[in-house]
Amino acid sequence: MTLVRPLSLLLLVLCSTNALASSAYEALQFGKYKQQITADLKKTCHPQKKMNEDDWANKILSNEENKRYIRDARIALERNNEKNYWDAISKVECPEM
Repeated sequence: MTLVRPLSLLLLVLCSTNALASSAYEALQFGKYKQQITADLKKTCHPQKKMNEDDWANKILSNEENKRYIRDARIALERNNEKNYWDAISKVECPEM
């Protein structure tokens, strides 16, 4: 009985550590994808004004179709599918600046 409680706590700590490591990795992956998509969109959209990156991204994401295309681009990145990635990026409608 005295051994059961420490083992249970150890198992709980190990599981939560694994979940934290997983979510930290996912956050890094999300950041990597966001950076790549943003950089590639800037190559295709050529923003004229100096605009905060978040404001620029929000302007693009204000269009529902763009949200879908960017989601498709992220999925293509996750699957290492370059053709689908560039197809999705090319469909994003650049906002008026």
